[in-house]
Amino acid sequence: MPEGANPVADYELGLRLLNARATQRVLGSLGDPFALVLRGADDPYPLYAAIRERGPIYSSTTGSRVTADPEVIAEVLADPLWRMSSPDGSPVAEQPLPFYGYGTQGAEADEHTRLRAHWQPLVDPEALAAHRKTVERECLARLDRITGDDLMAGYAWPVATAATGALLGVPAAALPRYAECCAAAAALPDSLLAAQPLTLVRRIEDAVAGLDALFGGEPGTPDRAVRVLLSTTAVPATAHLVGNAVHALLAEPGRWAALSRDPGLAEAAVAETLRYDPPVQMEIRVAAAPVELTGTTLPAGSHLVMITAAAGRDAARHPEPDGFRLDRQAEPEPLAFAGGLHHLPVAPLARAQAEVALRILAEARPNLRPSGAPVYRRRAPVVRGPVELPVHGLGET
Repeated sequence: MPEGANPVADYELGLRLLNARATQRVLGSLGDPFALVLRGADDPYPLYAAIRERGPIYSSTTGSRVTADPEVIAEVLADPLWRMSSPDGSPVAEQPLPFYGYGTQGAEADEHTRLRAHWQPLVDPEALAAHRKTVERECLARLDRITGDDLMAGYAWPVATAATGALLGVPAAALPRYAECCAAAAALPDSLLAAQPLTLVRRIEDAVAGLDALFGGEPGTPDRAVRVLLSTTAVPATAHLVGNAVHALLAEPGRWAALSRDPGLAEAAVAETLRYDPPVQMEIRVAAAPVELTGTTLPAGSHLVMITAAAGRDAARHPEPDGFRLDRQAEPEPLAFAGGLHHLPVAPLARAQAEVALRILAEARPNLRPSGAPVYRRRAPVVRGPVELPVHGLGET
């Protein structure tokens, strides 16, 4: 048994997680579309459409209120009464669904005011322009030694971890451990809604602790908190954004060829992926006080799940919402990465890294083509991206 393990705590948490998974399975079998989302689906978008059809706010049998309505989502994200923690920064009272955590540390406005000085220099325009050169070097270096046919393991994850590690000053010798911790922590947002196996919960805890230790210095310092935040959120966001973009581009003949002929379309491809199949699918908020929403007063502590990814498939916002197009213009900005202040340092970094990674890949591998169906992790309602994305032509020189 690992040092410091508590078998009683493990038994109690494991039983609770198991019961929660069983309950969600039953509710899904009875037709609750949100329970089916929590269970996991290779294509959750038909379930999002079913949730949208149930009205602006849908009371799920899981105990959460759920919305896929873009106007409701935008209103909640702009209202400081809807928070990821209580006004003093402590966790909110336990809700029906969260099983492991209550959101990203430092997610509230007061915390980001304190942390801004530590993350802003990393993602301001000048810093990102320099960082794009680093990402380009990492992409080219990875392509020079790539093996296998899995885009995620061979390219997307290695580029995301190496580039972000370089930005955060991770020593070269520590990069393998850094990459391991980033990958293990990627399921943290999903554990906020969908009960995970006990082994995965403990792996997430160990990964976050491992990242914290890698950065050294005093625990809890703002600089260290920002580096852990970017490692647990920006790295998977970049990897999944690249994976989702490549999958969409390869799904229809001609799309990848168009990008290869004009790699400058990488920016448009990333923007369209954020609308069509973003790496972050939903946001979770809790009312810090009674609040009126769609004509109804909701009590303090009300738990709301906002499916931000559904807004990108809303025909009222985007013509031909189920089509992936590189020529969209004058349409509303996708709600992906719009979910509050904790995305401020993540969004520009992930977008910049993904744009460079796509451009370099399209230039270097114009003959890329799918070789099988992508594999997705179960019980991953928040973070979306393939675990495996098999392609032909990845290792070509």
